[in-house]
Amino acid sequence: MNVAILSNSYGEDRSGALTAGEMSSLNKNIKIRAFPLISFGEEYKKRNIEVIGGHLPPSSGGFFLKSFKGFFTDITENAALPFSYINQLRKFRKSTDILIVIGDTPLLILGYVSLRKRAYFLDQCKSALIAPHLPVERFLIKRLAKIVFTHDGTTAIDLKKKSINAGFFGNPMMDGLSEEKNYSPPKRKTLIGLLPGSRKEAYSNMEKIAKVVRELLARKSNLHFTIALSGTVDKNKMMESIPGLRGCIDFRYGSFVDIVKKSKLVISLGGTASEQALYLGTPVVSFPGSGAQNTKRRLKGQKKLLGDAFILLNYKPEKIAEKVLEIIRNKNLLKELRNKGKERVGRSGGAKKIAEYVYENEKKN
Repeated sequence: MNVAILSNSYGEDRSGALTAGEMSSLNKNIKIRAFPLISFGEEYKKRNIEVIGGHLPPSSGGFFLKSFKGFFTDITENAALPFSYINQLRKFRKSTDILIVIGDTPLLILGYVSLRKRAYFLDQCKSALIAPHLPVERFLIKRLAKIVFTHDGTTAIDLKKKSINAGFFGNPMMDGLSEEKNYSPPKRKTLIGLLPGSRKEAYSNMEKIAKVVRELLARKSNLHFTIALSGTVDKNKMMESIPGLRGCIDFRYGSFVDIVKKSKLVISLGGTASEQALYLGTPVVSFPGSGAQNTKRRLKGQKKLLGDAFILLNYKPEKIAEKVLEIIRNKNLLKELRNKGKERVGRSGGAKKIAEYVYENEKKN
């Protein structure tokens, strides 16, 4: 049984890698290859999954459909990418039995054109809570996917009403979030986690976050801050973006869950990271930053998806600092936000359930 997993960004890579691991545990003879579209497959590699190809993210960061500028820039800079991706995949057409696509409808099309197989489609990019699938998307999913695993239960219900085979099995992005147990904040300090993102705009995002940190320290002295660094971010470059604050901020790789769970709240400009923080029971404060992932329009959509525990503010550092302190000083409000965040993000266990569904369904055929 040979499986090809296609994924189109960092969060999707992680979901693909976790699903691949679960499939391998079901049958050691399964051969899995990963084909990341706009990354080098770091999430797969660290779990010893074979990666074919890889590519630097486009200028839009993979969000080219969110703006005309991003669309035309990406088309100009990466016009050959879809074709090279298709040519690469075609080499594995005969040796691929199962196709799993994790991402969006354009990637589903690339998978079908390349491998001529209907896919098991994990659609993490769309939700009826923000905007239902367009008619053209429903048309393509119905014809190119055996089943679509949705971002949430509401979306599954919406698609089923339109005669599409859909199910919500849980969100794989919430899987594997166990405490690392390698970080503890200073005693008698209130920890606030900082999540600037995993893409190239993380450095400019951190510059914006740093201004909020300065406002917070001017109002309350017993605060401590820790940046949860993604493996795609350079620590030294990140340190350069916050001159004068190094003594108040820790920089940590591989401690995301420790930092988030021990924080009263997090200031986040990361997409997947914000959802994961809410799943772990920590409220999120966010504001427009740099890059296509942090535009005001996109964050409004994320707010609609994540609800009250995702606190979206305009970028006014002094006002943001005041709101942060208002939240951490109010125990009842903190408890309420923690519960609301967990409820909105949904359950974990998606990778295992998706892997089991695919494996059992293929055994029947």
